[in-house]
Amino acid sequence: MDDVDRVLDALKVHIKKEIVDNYFADRVYVEEDTEVLHQEVQDYGQGMANLGRRFMALYQALGTEEACAGMMAVLKLEPWPFYPEYAKLSPREQQDLLKGIRRHGLTAYRRFRNLIFDLYERLQPESEALHEAYTKIQTHLKLLNEDINKFNLSYDFGLIAAQMEALDGGREESMSGGLLAPEREELSTRMRFKRQKLTDEQLPPAPVLPPLTEIKGQLTALLDRIYTP
Repeated sequence: MDDVDRVLDALKVHIKKEIVDNYFADRVYVEEDTEVLHQEVQDYGQGMANLGRRFMALYQALGTEEACAGMMAVLKLEPWPFYPEYAKLSPREQQDLLKGIRRHGLTAYRRFRNLIFDLYERLQPESEALHEAYTKIQTHLKLLNEDINKFNLSYDFGLIAAQMEALDGGREESMSGGLLAPEREELSTRMRFKRQKLTDEQLPPAPVLPPLTEIKGQLTALLDRIYTP
């Protein structure tokens, strides 16, 4: 083997190593980014659970289904978020939703009105934050799937095997180990990433709520109408 052959062999080894290194580096990147997405979805789910408890506390404070209907009309929400879950709670569990919440005001009506305002002012920013998180997760999902498509195209086993075989003068056993066509296709399938999907059940949209300042007049009129001492 002369110097030229040694240089060519060294170059082939370097190219093969680079192909393998790039494959594993990109694979780790996609795997880690997928885990980040799953964590974001998990955090979002916990946030939605907390938001649900806020909505249910509001329903309990309003007191009647008619009052809840009026509130949802003001908010233009249909269906009512988390109301089915609220309706399934026992009377004791419904009462506990307001446990520990401070009420203030000189009259019973003022305490009622201020309670609704206070609950809404806690609910609205959480809903807004979750709506923003929902949008970010959807964007992350789109970008991740673009990366998955690029990875699957760039690291198709058949393509990698062909590159390796070309470097070794067309010897199939250099990469595929003499695998039959169905076996090569199966290995190629296993090397691919599956596109990520999120259903509405896995990632339910967060309701969009206006700030209290935008609806305070309508809400006050509603509370005046539904309040019963």
